[in-house]
Amino acid sequence: SSGINAEYGEKTDNYEKLAPEESRKQLAKNIYQECLCEEATSRLPEDLIDETKVREVEEKLLGESPRYIYSEIATKVRGFLGGDPFAQYLESKYFTRQLQWKQLEKKPISKHTFRHYRVLGKGGFGEVCATQSRASGKMYAEKKLNKKRVKKKKGEP
Repeated sequence: SSGINAEYGEKTDNYEKLAPEESRKQLAKNIYQECLCEEATSRLPEDLIDETKVREVEEKLLGESPRYIYSEIATKVRGFLGGDPFAQYLESKYFTRQLQWKQLEKKPISKHTFRHYRVLGKGGFGEVCATQSRASGKMYAEKKLNKKRVKKKKGEP
């Protein structure tokens, strides 16, 4: 349910802020069909939907679609997501993982970020080595370029 609500928030943000004018009417219809109408597969929960607001949206879809057609419903959805679902997220393993990843992203890459193994191949500018990330354990191919050779050949192989 929280995933559907967040998806609705993203769609309405895209509609209101990013969508070009010519595609806005079609986007508005898609959002209505996917999230608000009775037959919608990812319909918002009943406690978040004010039927009068849904009727207003339906009427506006028949005419010219104004820019902020979904703003009142989106505000209600954001308010809901900022409450209990967000508190649950803060207590989850996903939030802890997110923080760990952000810490890892902040660290600058240095020669100590990877374990270097054997040379996989040599070329005109340098060599390719097998390396392993110390943080994740994933294997990568690292290309080591010899700056003198690159300058000497002026970047041509």
